[in-house]
Amino acid sequence: MFRTIVSVFLGAAVFTSSACAASAPEPRPLPLINPLADKNFYLLSLFDRQPELQKALVHDAALAQFARQRIARSAACKNDANCIIAAALWTDDDAATTAHELSGLYARDAAFRKALNDALPASGAYALYGDRAPVDLLQQAWLTCVRGMNEILTVYGQGHDPRYPKIDSASVDMHTSAFQQAVADWQTKSAGAGGLFFEPAMQLSLRLLLLNRRDEAARFEPIENSENRAALQGMAQVSWGKYPYSVIVVPGAGPEDYQTALSSAGRERVRLAAEAYRKGMAPFLLLSGGYVHPSQTHYAEAIEMKKVLEQEEHIPASSILVDPFARHTTTNLRNAVREIYRYGMPVTRPVLIVSDPLQTAYILAPFFSARCEKELGYVPYTSLKFISTTEVSFLPNLDSLEQDPIDPLDP
Repeated sequence: MFRTIVSVFLGAAVFTSSACAASAPEPRPLPLINPLADKNFYLLSLFDRQPELQKALVHDAALAQFARQRIARSAACKNDANCIIAAALWTDDDAATTAHELSGLYARDAAFRKALNDALPASGAYALYGDRAPVDLLQQAWLTCVRGMNEILTVYGQGHDPRYPKIDSASVDMHTSAFQQAVADWQTKSAGAGGLFFEPAMQLSLRLLLLNRRDEAARFEPIENSENRAALQGMAQVSWGKYPYSVIVVPGAGPEDYQTALSSAGRERVRLAAEAYRKGMAPFLLLSGGYVHPSQTHYAEAIEMKKVLEQEEHIPASSILVDPFARHTTTNLRNAVREIYRYGMPVTRPVLIVSDPLQTAYILAPFFSARCEKELGYVPYTSLKFISTTEVSFLPNLDSLEQDPIDPLDP
């Protein structure tokens, strides 16, 4: 439905040819001030932080009126949590109204247009639309945020099933008085707080994630200043031509109980990857896997694999990168591409995946790329190649930079 909405407005504004030129995303980490918000709703973070964008939105009469209507809709709920959450959802009409007004604002406000053109394409956060006219990029980014807010509100506020209920479901009972009171308290505290037209829905979405202890996307961030700092410090000195691959990617394998930190399958993958590293296949290992199995586990696969590499395989931290966020094989590869690009590693060099034969066969199977298309909207790799029963290589696809708040635990 949102594609239909956006197509209605794209012809409404006129832009210069220079504004329509696509610019490549900057090969650097996104600046994360509020990681949970920034990783799910980067456009909205820009709206909040860029003075030119914020000023234009605050002074837009139509958006201000729209915000007042939504605030009144929520205020009418009193302390009814179910009503408050339902009122925060974006209807088709809400999406159409705001898409239309943002399109018009972009057309008529030069400062707004310039600030957005400078920041949004460079972020890469909406890479799937990076080659489109800037107003189209704006529209698609906005509707991506709308879909994300609605997903969080329905799953973590109304109890709907996410794509993977076993590992991603809400963790609180929404019928309890404690949950109802927490939402009502949020409503009371946020009333009259002001802010931009989207903020009540966005802030409630983020609050619901926290109430459900679903802040996985924010843990360890900014990761380049924590777990990945040692490896990044020496990356500029690497002679990439000495290695057949830029990095060795190791997908995690979580246990099915709360006591085991790392499964036997995960340990075996680490052992195989350490062998490949010692053979000089790549200057870095990239361990990928978040807090996944079982649901709400205290162990992140990538972090536990890193401990084994350092303590048992004696690989230095300066050679280890981690992605403690990925929740699926699809996002193991996607997140690896993100780190490769944002850390300035050569994207024209192949990447080596090291895993067990079962997973490498799965990655090579046609239905894996079909799953990527279905769940991500693209395939995060090109030139997939069988190397051995435990090794597969690929080249990065930069569509992987695209944010996906439909999966808010690892967007």
